[in-house]
Amino acid sequence: MDYLEEIDIFGISGTGYDTSTGIFSPDGRIFAAEYAKKAVEQGETAIGVLVDEGVVLLARKKTLPLHEPDSIEKISRIDDHVGVATSGFMADARRLIADARVKAQSYWLTFEEQVPAEALADYICDVKAQFTQGGGARPYGVAMIIGSVDHDGSPKLYVTDPVGTYWGFLAAVIGRGNVAVGEYLEKHYKKKMKLADAMTLALDALRQSRDAELTEDSIEIARVPVSTSKFHKLSRSEIREILSPA
Repeated sequence: MDYLEEIDIFGISGTGYDTSTGIFSPDGRIFAAEYAKKAVEQGETAIGVLVDEGVVLLARKKTLPLHEPDSIEKISRIDDHVGVATSGFMADARRLIADARVKAQSYWLTFEEQVPAEALADYICDVKAQFTQGGGARPYGVAMIIGSVDHDGSPKLYVTDPVGTYWGFLAAVIGRGNVAVGEYLEKHYKKKMKLADAMTLALDALRQSRDAELTEDSIEIARVPVSTSKFHKLSRSEIREILSPA
């Protein structure tokens, strides 16, 4: 079969080459992995901001009129010092969060110290990468922002993508509206700002993604201050107070 025959059978759009993550297209693409990234782009926006005083995580969540808002979790605690914000398929996120919690526990049993954020990001990406290297399974359709204050007292922020790559960030956004939010963060971010100001920055950036009003039912906020090294997820009443005009 020559190349022209392959075009007639498979098509330029990816048909035929997207049936397995073990198949590369003629131009070196893995279409199934790209579809997983598209799933994240359609997910609700999540933001992470790192400053000298700690880390802030913020995520928008979609609720229907009869939903119990607390049953939808976009920001999750992994260990006392680390949490994650997710965007994409929530079923995939729950599985990876469960794996990450087991990793945090096993790391403590092995090394007798809390798992560093980078070690956690590396582990999550190893799990994700396994699903891009063979047939019979699809990639995880979820991206994660990992925020922590490590055992040495330094704040950390990492982002994992669906295909098993991670990067360290000072401020990051995943999900819908990431271009507008990213541009806002680039323009207004300062590493020396207070943790409370970082939370305000994240809220102002989130408003760039959509026109819908932010309420205590539509967003989640968490922080990990350097002063305590403890992950704290804000209650609905705390979020309401932050959103209320002074």
